[in-house]
Amino acid sequence: MAVTPSNIVFWIGVFGTALTAAINQVSGFQFFLVASGILVGILTHDLLLMGIVSYTRKFVNQIFIKWTSITAGVLFIGFSAYFGYLFIVELKQFL
Repeated sequence: MAVTPSNIVFWIGVFGTALTAAINQVSGFQFFLVASGILVGILTHDLLLMGIVSYTRKFVNQIFIKWTSITAGVLFIGFSAYFGYLFIVELKQFL
């Protein structure tokens, strides 16, 4: 799960967004610490999520999995729309 192409692209997007925000606020070694912290956070998230999913898989049924996936999809679309909106706002500033 941690090395699927969609997961990698998603985390690159999160990593890039966080670094873009951090580059204006810190410099030098502090930037390295921020980038390292983000990478450690991503790795920790993936490992904990994989552990939780493999453990709880025994206790959930297909209906629960289906509705959880639908809810996650809707939240992901909302997250994408928000960042799309921010992109358009930033783009208008340059035009």
